[in-house]
Amino acid sequence: MVLHFNLSSLSDNITLDAVDLHSFRNISLIRSSDLTEPTLKSIKILKETVEFKFEKSLFPGQYLLTIGEYNGRIGNASEGLFERRHPLLYTTHLQPNHARRLFPCIDHPAVKALFRLSIVHPTDTVAQSNTIAMDVHVENRKWQRTIFQATPLLPAYLVAFSVMPDTNLQLSRQTSFGVTVRVNGESRGIVLRVLDCALASFEILAGLIDVPLPLNKIDFILVPDYDGGMENWGHITVSETLATSGDDAHLIYLIAHEIAHHWIGNRATIDSWNWICLQEDLADWMALKAVKALLTDEIRLQRFQLAQYVEIQLVEDFLSPGHSLYMPSKITQELINRHCYLKGVVLLDTLESVVGEQFMYSVIKSLVASHSTFNLTTFTSYFDQIRVDRNATVGQIYEYWYTTGGYPSILVENNGPSSRLQQLSRPLWPLKMTSTLSIPQFVFSESIVFASESAPLLVNLNFTSFMRVNYDSLTWTAIFKYMFEEPELFSAVGRAQLVSDFCYFYANDSVENGNILKEAVVDMVYSKPEFFELCDWNLYWCNSRSDQSLISQIVRSLALRFTSATFESTSAFGCKNGMAARNMNQFCEKIFGRKCI
Repeated sequence: MVLHFNLSSLSDNITLDAVDLHSFRNISLIRSSDLTEPTLKSIKILKETVEFKFEKSLFPGQYLLTIGEYNGRIGNASEGLFERRHPLLYTTHLQPNHARRLFPCIDHPAVKALFRLSIVHPTDTVAQSNTIAMDVHVENRKWQRTIFQATPLLPAYLVAFSVMPDTNLQLSRQTSFGVTVRVNGESRGIVLRVLDCALASFEILAGLIDVPLPLNKIDFILVPDYDGGMENWGHITVSETLATSGDDAHLIYLIAHEIAHHWIGNRATIDSWNWICLQEDLADWMALKAVKALLTDEIRLQRFQLAQYVEIQLVEDFLSPGHSLYMPSKITQELINRHCYLKGVVLLDTLESVVGEQFMYSVIKSLVASHSTFNLTTFTSYFDQIRVDRNATVGQIYEYWYTTGGYPSILVENNGPSSRLQQLSRPLWPLKMTSTLSIPQFVFSESIVFASESAPLLVNLNFTSFMRVNYDSLTWTAIFKYMFEEPELFSAVGRAQLVSDFCYFYANDSVENGNILKEAVVDMVYSKPEFFELCDWNLYWCNSRSDQSLISQIVRSLALRFTSATFESTSAFGCKNGMAARNMNQFCEKIFGRKCI
């Protein structure tokens, strides 16, 4: 390993991030300006770093550090360099902080470098990496070396490679803008399915973002026993299970998300893990545009949107109640999974409803074209000139949404000629309103009264903003009577949201005559199951009252397991008889010792 770096201040040591790396040998350091070689004094291996200390202090300047050999680990968990046996595969997953398990480095998203990789691997295998192979030559009868082109400037966590049998199937096609898309796997049908999704998603995203990438190929590696995917530059890893049995919407979404990261995350990268949810949510927001463009089946699209809504409720109720999108600097993949992708995407959708879709595209295009790194301030600066009143800009409002924890809730009371809207949660939020009546676009105060002589006030239908809504009992009765008579006039998310909101407030004793209404709601849902897919999750709070044990670690792990596996295939969606229903009963038996349905 050779590390070319610039030393900015006087120091007698070079300290690099390193975990589970040891037996460093043949170390040399050369100063580029005069080719002098400082004398190494000691090597100290600490828990997360390795320190190379020299006899004399090093002056600022350019240096070449060579590490001839070192040892590390190949694991079977999905982090660092890991292996799969059936079929044989060696591959990497270095996000967020596992590059240090592969090589000594500065493992930080804002620190970017060119990487030149060469992989020594068995002669009956092939190696692929972030860039195209320049040369392959045989070392001996058993080993060969593949040398790859240099990468563009990347943070260490985006470096990747895979080694797989040379009998693996690879199919490829070229995009209209000259990038070759290659998919590697065992089954021709699955490989072709991923290739079709990848090519179509790439074309759509490239057209929307309209910023060229220094990329001539992009690989997709199907990985067994692996959750989700990873957006390594030019070398995306994808769950083989999702590619095989996931529904079309979830597969398109995952692939489009990882491709979108090549602009948002790879070309322009957050300058701290504090902003990882901003990076993930922007990629998600773009990926959902591809899903909507490519998924022509409206039922499948509504199922996908419904699954996302239910996952948001599970995260907010069980996994990370009260969380904000601001992450600690010391991040884990589990923290990312619990906080990003869901609430933040709703907030971006709400932001889009204020400024318009084309303005959002222009922001992303400018962000990617103009910045190698970015943070929340960089993003909100694009909205600081858009005022919603004399005291607040759109940028300030989004920053508040991003950094404030909790799930805002409101009460709407319709009393004849007037309607009253009251914020129930603290602190107060600047809430973006969509409603059946003409009311202000934003509500900042604790309580506000509107004239409503012609019709009752209904707000946030179809979950257009991140908030829960409670109503007075007469309004709830009218809503569910209308829903029972005309369920098709509500979207799948709209029906689920109203049922879920009602049950949540019922469980917290916040609905007058709640018991009577609850029985009517449950009867309505079970009498029309075809209109209430995933109903068992949305009825959860109607069947189980609030309990402090729900926020315990065991409940969080249960909910995490269900959210990651329950909603990716069509078998999940049946009301009272789908996989979600079976998981719901397992969930309740674990917590309450009885079934919920």
